[in-house]
Amino acid sequence: MLLFIFKGNGMKMSTIVKCFCVALFATFCFETAFAQSPDKQMGVGVTAGTAASAAHMCYAISPAFHLGAQFGIDLASSGGTSSNSVYFAPYGKFILAGTKDFKPYFFGAFTVQSNNGTTTSLSLGGGGEYFATKNVGVFGHITIINIGFSPSYSHIGIVYPQVGVEWFFN
Repeated sequence: MLLFIFKGNGMKMSTIVKCFCVALFATFCFETAFAQSPDKQMGVGVTAGTAASAAHMCYAISPAFHLGAQFGIDLASSGGTSSNSVYFAPYGKFILAGTKDFKPYFFGAFTVQSNNGTTTSLSLGGGGEYFATKNVGVFGHITIINIGFSPSYSHIGIVYPQVGVEWFFN
């Protein structure tokens, strides 16, 4: 059970919850992924979901740590009105030890989106990736915490589910 105390514009977790989260994270992190997960490879992919649909590029620094960036653009026109939206989100994925083909992971992303003004936010969440081969992964994740900086807001829960596929070059 997570207990959050909201005070003003800040958010504080109770000490018990902090200790539990650190212990849980440490339990999963002792052994990192080394079976099918790519290592020192560039990759490209697509992501679709409620937050945004985008293409992405990534680099597998190690089998346990991937860095990348999502890029999206949406040009819409209806009834004489048009809108444009641009989406950019650099991210990092920490891949945990799992089975040979399926790896759970934690991710963090910093998002900049422009649509009738610019919004920025930090997203944290988790998911899993199935590596059909060492070069192809199919993934799904949910954002658990989304903190907006401009404008200021905070969302906690199952905020933005996304699915995607990525291909790593040899």
